[in-house]
Amino acid sequence: MKKYLLLALMAFVTVVAPAQTKKAGAFGDAHGESDFFINWKKYYNYEEWCDIMQRLAKQYPDLCSVESIGKSRMGRDQLLLTITNKKTGKDTEKPAAYVDGAIHGNEVNGVTDAMYLAWYLLTRYKYDPEVAAVVDRSTVYILPALNVDAVDSYVRFPNTENNPREPFRPIDDDKDGLYDDDMTEDVDGDGELSNMYMEDAAGDYRLSKDGLRFLRIGKDDWWEGKRFRLIGTEGYDNDGDGRMAEDDLGGIDPNRVYPFDFRKNMGKSYPLSEPVTRNQWNFVMKHKNIMFDVNYHNYGREIMYMYPPSNGVQRQVDTRSPRPGETVDRFAFRAPYSVQSSYQHDAQVMNQIVSDATFILNDYHPVPGNEYGETLSSMYYILGAYSLLIELWDRNVPYADANGDGYVNDEEYAKWVALDLGEDAWVKPHKFNHPQLGEIWIGGTNKKHIGRTPPPRYMEDEAMRQSRLVLHVMKQFPELKLKNAVVKKAGNNLYQVEVDVVNDRFMPTASDRLVLMKKHTPDVLKATVNGGTLVEPAQGGQTTRGYEKSATAAGQKVEFRTRGNSVTTFRYTIVTTNPKGTTLNLDLSSLTGGKDQLKVTLQ
Repeated sequence: MKKYLLLALMAFVTVVAPAQTKKAGAFGDAHGESDFFINWKKYYNYEEWCDIMQRLAKQYPDLCSVESIGKSRMGRDQLLLTITNKKTGKDTEKPAAYVDGAIHGNEVNGVTDAMYLAWYLLTRYKYDPEVAAVVDRSTVYILPALNVDAVDSYVRFPNTENNPREPFRPIDDDKDGLYDDDMTEDVDGDGELSNMYMEDAAGDYRLSKDGLRFLRIGKDDWWEGKRFRLIGTEGYDNDGDGRMAEDDLGGIDPNRVYPFDFRKNMGKSYPLSEPVTRNQWNFVMKHKNIMFDVNYHNYGREIMYMYPPSNGVQRQVDTRSPRPGETVDRFAFRAPYSVQSSYQHDAQVMNQIVSDATFILNDYHPVPGNEYGETLSSMYYILGAYSLLIELWDRNVPYADANGDGYVNDEEYAKWVALDLGEDAWVKPHKFNHPQLGEIWIGGTNKKHIGRTPPPRYMEDEAMRQSRLVLHVMKQFPELKLKNAVVKKAGNNLYQVEVDVVNDRFMPTASDRLVLMKKHTPDVLKATVNGGTLVEPAQGGQTTRGYEKSATAAGQKVEFRTRGNSVTTFRYTIVTTNPKGTTLNLDLSSLTGGKDQLKVTLQ
């Protein structure tokens, strides 16, 4: 009997946590998930996510490294992961994506999505050829939490779903000469922050039938039951002004202090005034190989994108979420306006990214981004990177849309919470003896990880789709190849060689914006001839197969920019008396497009 029990236990252990040692052989096989187990149904605090980052770097030393890009106002390191195959070259010599999360402290699911991307790439590397190819030839820089102080506070302590949001900086919100003196506080000690109500015969609220929520009573509704008056967010009146929780922790909005289009009335300070934003910006400015940028926020299920400058001709586009009775083509993407001619290729690239993102994320909709000192605009207009700001999650979840009209009303939302998440999702209304107010009621709101952020059980689905989007765009980073060499005899001892530089990815080696600012690193094609002499060719050009195809003046060294989905032809004229012994040697190098070589014999 003991023998059978032991064998059964060994079999159970083997099934639960198998050691994977080779590439997955079938689509349904595991892909390295058990090599580094992480519970993705949990929100992690600062120490926990930093520990995960350090352990990832230790377990995957050839693919991952961790560094601090600086410290927050409260002295916490902002840890960043660099993921690339170190054996195939330096991270700075490959095209790169930059991903960060939680610039706002209450948007903590951005940390999860950024961390999931790192875990996804590292654990799948040995088992998934698609992931291996991307990690071999490109780099991704991941800063899981930008606003480390506020994020850690949000996860650790009782908070509403809306606070703390900004990096901690003393601010006198109520203009009484005292800083942060009337903060939200957990007065009943239940580990949650909710609303306070008082029984009032003329109040505007009543308890719901299930006793879990306070509902507003309509002006024309007849109600003779118990009524309540909303006092405000849980807290005390510490400064004696009759108000509570009106001077909470907070400071300057960190996503309004970036350099491009900074406006003092929005940032209320000066560009990059917050240490966490300054550290982040210093890092990206030092990494000229960053081509693609994603910033995770919440909420709204929106794909905000930075579009190139217009030529003044505006075109209105409805980017709202569908409302009852409306239907939309969720996979359609339309440019918001006509762009300037010098930015046409950037418009094409951005259209493709957003169109694909809308398809991959499925229930997200595209929205043109603002400027106003945000990361999104600064990454494009200053760094030249194609940029997305993803507003994660919202209460309009498909699971709750019972009648299929594309919109979740209050009744459907409450039913979804009750049936799917249970009563524990609500802060149940209960009486409490407040030392300043006397007998009050506290509760009636959902807990902080339900409204703005997904309940833990839904986190991994969100994170998986976001990782697939980043991986898809990185697969489209430029890859230049020398192809289609053709030799023609052009006269006595005179030969012409045409060679194509092919980029079959939709990303160029540098954006239009970067080229116009004259900040791009040119692609370089060097030519040498053994057994002959290279002379200057005639000029000309043509377009074929829908690609850009131009004859280019060829010399010993040519500098250029390669567009996405393009074939650029270089023509070389060579004088030789011995074509059989003459070779044209080409050496192609690009910061973001890689390297290639080709040797062409004239006969």
